[in-house]
Amino acid sequence: MEQQNKYTQGGDINKSLMGETQLNLGSCVKEGWALSKRHFYSILQGGLFTLGVILLLLMLIGNYVSTDDLQSPSVSLSFGLNLLFTLVTTPLITALMMMGISHSVGLQTTFLGLVKRLVASAMLIFCALMLGALVNLGLALYILPGIYLAMSTGFTLLLLVEKKYRPSQAILTSMRVFNRYWLPLSQFYIVSFILFIAGLFTFGIALIWLVPWYLHTKGVLYRTLFGVEVIGQPTSTTDNKDSVFYA
Repeated sequence: MEQQNKYTQGGDINKSLMGETQLNLGSCVKEGWALSKRHFYSILQGGLFTLGVILLLLMLIGNYVSTDDLQSPSVSLSFGLNLLFTLVTTPLITALMMMGISHSVGLQTTFLGLVKRLVASAMLIFCALMLGALVNLGLALYILPGIYLAMSTGFTLLLLVEKKYRPSQAILTSMRVFNRYWLPLSQFYIVSFILFIAGLFTFGIALIWLVPWYLHTKGVLYRTLFGVEVIGQPTSTTDNKDSVFYA
């Protein structure tokens, strides 16, 4: 019965892979801003929780690792810290991005509810480590390949969670769709990066609005390019509580 009621809201991933999806970045940005205002407090709570966990983690590391070791870390220490941050932050950040997707299809989800479903996913952690290694390799060889890999694999974790793709399949699919729509997606990532840097000069105050906007706009882009699987009755209205996020 659940399988019969499953439908895809938004775009078609096969059309996007062929470059047939119409992507209007301006419309996605406007919708992302409207969604961020509508769901501001729910996603802000998740963002503050994530920030608190990261700060706590940094404090714990500072208590057990000396400043000299942090300034010139050994290979084993660098690997250990990278693994620790990946284990802790990947479920939290992915849950925030999944909230943006769920809001883009008019569904309500809770941050902690998503985290509970993601925290035990070994495949998610493995995929995040693969992405980190790819981007670091690209940055080590040449800057531009690293930047390209960071942008082109931006939908990987979402595809792994929402579409249940394998890590390699999620990476390749994200890169293939990015290559089809590299101009608007690059504009989105570059402008977002510039805004985040500018937001730091406001002592982080502007990030209170920038982070929800970014997460919701990325959710709208994902819905437009890949489609989102939902269980329930198809509807065009928002806040549909009779549907279930199929992730």
